[in-house]
Amino acid sequence: MKKRIIVLLLFVLILSVIMMNITGKGCIPSFLVSCTFKPNSWWDEGIIRVMADSTDWQRIQVNLRDVYERIIRTPQSESTFRVKHVPMEQFELYTRFKYLIIASTMNSKGKIGQIVQEQLQDSLIKKGVLEGEYYVFPLRDQWAEDQLIAVLVAKDIQTLNQKILSNSEFIYNIFKSDYEDYIHYTIEENRANRKLEEKLLEKYDWTLLLQRDYFVVQEYPVEGFIWFRRLMPERWIFVRWIEGGDMGMLRPGWIVRERNRIGAKYYGGDQVVNKYLYSREGEFLGRDAQITRGLWENEGKVKGGPFKNYTFYDPLSRRIFMIDLAMYAPQKDKLPYLHRMDVIAETFRTIFDKKEE
Repeated sequence: MKKRIIVLLLFVLILSVIMMNITGKGCIPSFLVSCTFKPNSWWDEGIIRVMADSTDWQRIQVNLRDVYERIIRTPQSESTFRVKHVPMEQFELYTRFKYLIIASTMNSKGKIGQIVQEQLQDSLIKKGVLEGEYYVFPLRDQWAEDQLIAVLVAKDIQTLNQKILSNSEFIYNIFKSDYEDYIHYTIEENRANRKLEEKLLEKYDWTLLLQRDYFVVQEYPVEGFIWFRRLMPERWIFVRWIEGGDMGMLRPGWIVRERNRIGAKYYGGDQVVNKYLYSREGEFLGRDAQITRGLWENEGKVKGGPFKNYTFYDPLSRRIFMIDLAMYAPQKDKLPYLHRMDVIAETFRTIFDKKEE
């Protein structure tokens, strides 16, 4: 661990020198901070900018897109992130961008490659890169506040592509985890409905932290069902709970039938579309769960859209819970809204769970 910390600190110093060489501007960092003053970062939501020599970019862009541009049907094809190359003449403009990847190899011939090679002369770092031990260096707030940079480097382009593919989940989650933390912060700090959170916990022994714009549409305590809705664009969350439920309910067939029953009874005929249905076993907040996503449609209303469903068993309360997220927003990108609803779902807790401060 001590070795890795030393390597990271050395690389922070090196990276500042790299940027000074690229832009002609910058500052040499002190021991733990890169610059005394840093401006705020800026961002086009969902975009990750890549700084790489054009030849390297042509050879890694397919794999980077495979890692970050994961297609989800909403029903149009969308992805959480999109990667875009930064032309050399625009490097300085994007040094303040929120999410950056700097990619190079030890034999790259362009300007980025030459500068990286010149700076990677520390024997510890160079040896680790050449042997494949070090390939990614995540750095925060390097040139701007709330900025996250992932430096990807390897001995050659083949090794770099191999590292990208074999560590796809890790390098994807560098940005995905930060994005989720950002969403959670905006919900909790700016728009959280604390009164509703407390009311739900007192009344039902479970709760969610929703934004103030959500309102209760229907509430049936005896049936174990409550529906929250928000407009502009239209999106909704329902929670279904079953006393004394068992693990046998965590099956895709039962989940689809139950969701269709709820859609028919409360939503005027919403039904699951089987074509893009995907369901897998997993965990939800430490509980065994079946996670299902796909599309819903309402033939009578000529409507449809995406949904995501968490069905899980809570052993302490001895209940089956179903938390379902859905929306209707034609002509809009839906993933940014779905991600925010996902973060709301992850605020779920029962009276047996310790509240995070």
